[in-house]
Amino acid sequence: MSYEITNYGHTAPACPPGAGKDGPFSVSHLALQVVLTCLVFYLWSSPLVQPIKLMVVLFHELSHGIMALFTGGKIISILITADEGGACETEGGSETLIVTAGYLGSMFVGGMILYLSRARHFVPLVFGLLTLILVAAITTVIRDSYSRTFASGLAVAFVLCGFLAPSTIGILLLRAIGTFTCLYSIFDIYWDILADQGAAFNQNDAMAFSRLTGAEPQVVGTVWLIACLVFFLVVLKNVLQPEDDLPVPEVARESETFNLPAS
Repeated sequence: MSYEITNYGHTAPACPPGAGKDGPFSVSHLALQVVLTCLVFYLWSSPLVQPIKLMVVLFHELSHGIMALFTGGKIISILITADEGGACETEGGSETLIVTAGYLGSMFVGGMILYLSRARHFVPLVFGLLTLILVAAITTVIRDSYSRTFASGLAVAFVLCGFLAPSTIGILLLRAIGTFTCLYSIFDIYWDILADQGAAFNQNDAMAFSRLTGAEPQVVGTVWLIACLVFFLVVLKNVLQPEDDLPVPEVARESETFNLPAS
């Protein structure tokens, strides 16, 4: 009896450098980002986006509270109001860092949501983490009925988006939430501080920072605005990059040919 074993090895040719890429930016990612940004501006004054604005306000106040915890303090209470106002009462910790964390913190949250929206497997992770933070806040530091109702509804929406909606919808929602949060944070700094709309209430974060450090509120607002713009551009640069070409794995096939003696 004789037999012959033949091995066939096949290696797929490597893709040429830059193959499958659109250039410095992905055309599809860029188009989606332009559409979302235009949609944000178009709907800015619409009641449809009011819940999203309140969500960003809640991110802002939660950022104050989280910084208080990080610097050794504690959160007494957090609330938001229907007119896009909010307050975070804290005790202890670094007052300077706590005050700074509001605008910059909401910008960071929006930027990270936007950045992670590129990866399909991050959708349930991001929505799940946001839900856990909201549930923790609702059960510990959010005490008034309006804020609790809104935060509870937001938590339910996050669960639906992250775990029940198709992943494509989840990615689109993350991209939209991240974009809106970043833009709202930027315009919030301009409107409250640089345009001096918050002066009448004497309660914006730059004024609180000024009372603590002696720095001019307009200077503080300008520094915060520049920091947010730079961060937003860095995030966009990464979000709009084309997908890396996937390496083509080596395919190896083996076949055996048996030559059996004739009977």
